[in-house]
Amino acid sequence: MLLKTNKFKFDEFLFDAQEKVLFREGKPVSITPKVFELLLVLIENHGHLVEKNELIKKVWADSFVEDGNLAYTMRLLRIALGDDKQNPRFIETVSRRGYRFIAEVREITEENVLNNNFKLIEKNSADSLKFKNFLIPVAAVLIIGIIFAGFWLAKSKIVEAAAPVLSAPFASEKLSTNGKVLRAVISPDGKTVVYTNGIEGKQSVWLRQLESANNVEIIPPSDDFYYGLELSPDSNFLYFVRAPKSVARQFDIYRVSIFGGIPTKIIGDADGWISISPDGANISFVRCYYRDDDYCSLWIADALDGKNERKIVSRPRPFRIGDNQISPDGKTIAFAVGQSETQANEFSLSEVNIENGQERELTTEKFFNIRSLAWLPDREGLLLVASRVPNKQYRIWQISADSGKAVTLTKDSETYWELSLDKAASRLVATQTKQDFRLHLLNLENPSVKRVLADASGVSFAPDGKIIFSSLMTGNDEIWSINADGSGQRQLTNNPADEYVSVVSPDGNSIFFSSNRTGETHVWRMNADGSNQTQITQKTGGFPLSVTPDGNWLYYHHNLTKTLWRISLINGAEELILDKRIHQLAISLDGLQAAFLEKQGTENILIIISLADLKTVKTFKLATEKADLIQLKWSPDGENLAYILAAAEFENKILWFQNLDGKPPRQIADLGNERMVGFGLALAPDGKSFAVVQGGWQHDAVLLKGLR
Repeated sequence: MLLKTNKFKFDEFLFDAQEKVLFREGKPVSITPKVFELLLVLIENHGHLVEKNELIKKVWADSFVEDGNLAYTMRLLRIALGDDKQNPRFIETVSRRGYRFIAEVREITEENVLNNNFKLIEKNSADSLKFKNFLIPVAAVLIIGIIFAGFWLAKSKIVEAAAPVLSAPFASEKLSTNGKVLRAVISPDGKTVVYTNGIEGKQSVWLRQLESANNVEIIPPSDDFYYGLELSPDSNFLYFVRAPKSVARQFDIYRVSIFGGIPTKIIGDADGWISISPDGANISFVRCYYRDDDYCSLWIADALDGKNERKIVSRPRPFRIGDNQISPDGKTIAFAVGQSETQANEFSLSEVNIENGQERELTTEKFFNIRSLAWLPDREGLLLVASRVPNKQYRIWQISADSGKAVTLTKDSETYWELSLDKAASRLVATQTKQDFRLHLLNLENPSVKRVLADASGVSFAPDGKIIFSSLMTGNDEIWSINADGSGQRQLTNNPADEYVSVVSPDGNSIFFSSNRTGETHVWRMNADGSNQTQITQKTGGFPLSVTPDGNWLYYHHNLTKTLWRISLINGAEELILDKRIHQLAISLDGLQAAFLEKQGTENILIIISLADLKTVKTFKLATEKADLIQLKWSPDGENLAYILAAAEFENKILWFQNLDGKPPRQIADLGNERMVGFGLALAPDGKSFAVVQGGWQHDAVLLKGLR
């Protein structure tokens, strides 16, 4: 019985079409799947001209590619063979037409004889007839052993990615400069980009033709807020995630023709990340119910109408599922999963089988956060936008499909936000972001008068009126001090990690701050001049809130569970005080009471409890029932709770004072629509001024044609 094995010999090379390996003098040669397919077509037609169009049709049967992709893959093939384009041994270029494989090719077959010995018959080779019969079985066994050993070695090697964007020199082209382009996605053919654009507080969706730079509006401006964008494989339909700014809930997924029309809602109650399968049949998306048992989950449904929803995988609190991408073969979904509350590297990249739900880790590498991801062609690996502490700058990374190794691709000073890759991996569109938050000092009696003191990301006051703040001025968050008149600015910490959220002891001698320099967030102490920096929390970490007047205790907010703790500054003992998940928490300056927001029925109620017995002392309704509480502080005189409320999407911020004697809340200042950081409010000890940190992020889209 004669078995066809599709093995070919040319010069010092052995090409096994069945096992998809190439050997040179018995050693495996690392080539990509597309290079392999190209070589197969040339060998099958050796001695004959193969037109460019025919090569593209056979090698990229399911894709639309240009001559550049063929030329690039041909160059990789020549490198693998050690061939010279000017003086070829193997591949001849026929100008403007195609290519011809010119080396002599011999097909190798195997004959299985009755005695189970194997002998090699080389067609068109007279030399094979000269082998002595007793050497044939020995030679066959040796060659077959070499083939299988080589195949095993080839499988164990890391295959270098053939994506053009990975091998070309770094090249970046700005697609926007107004700072209002938050989302952008490139079409599978790499010819157009769809992006969101903001103007006067509204957002619209546009299409840009890359060659002509022509821009066309697809969806007119509205008050809606956009999250995920995805294009169908044929580039004819846009999928997007959207919700009105006035509605505080999860988002809806829509489908609309890129030629315009009315968007059709296909899925409700989704989060911001979606992906479309290569055949356009399925859509994957995320839902976050924020329950203890099902914090976030990954789903799949029909892409046409959203029907046949099915949960694929879920995670308990506090682990959230982020961006997800269906694989090029449509069989699995890669997804980012983890938590960033501890400011540690606890985000990972996993893959789940769509049919059976089986999961596996794609890499053992961990990150602080993974914002965006994209598959490389032929499942060669993935590109990520991710950050890793102690440096939280978001860069573009590559994950190898074989080894799971993570490599940083971008080393510029830009922080990337999202990415989108075309099908041939020749062009990549990414959004870049810049933080622009400033420290403002305002007078309580006349808050319209304000002074900008510095770039900042958090603020507190020392007892003498000096301002302690965190800032990204050096590239990562550090603790600084500055006088209220703007003089005497001084850097107090200098570490690659992030230092933030500071409070000062009542005697002014010590500053307590949060730092993730150990790999997770803990509370540290230093002298007022920045010297003698020492970690004080050990078993649990968080954000410092207040030091008791006697200097014996520090209250802090646990960063993961959001519970209230305190630590003895005498012996280091750590104690859980309030085992309740709370997001906004304030401690009175006398250290006797705590204030926080709690939902009672349908109402949000401000509650004051005694820290001695945890009993409720007083309750208050918020000044605006449907607004969000984003800042809460105790006034220095102990007579008021100061809080900032914001409308949906954190706009229209108002500072209120709630007098503890029960009088109605009093509006202090209209702080506008600029965003505010988590610890962005502080009241001066003299009760005459307050500080806020406000600003926003600038987002722009760039086209990357090379990442090498």
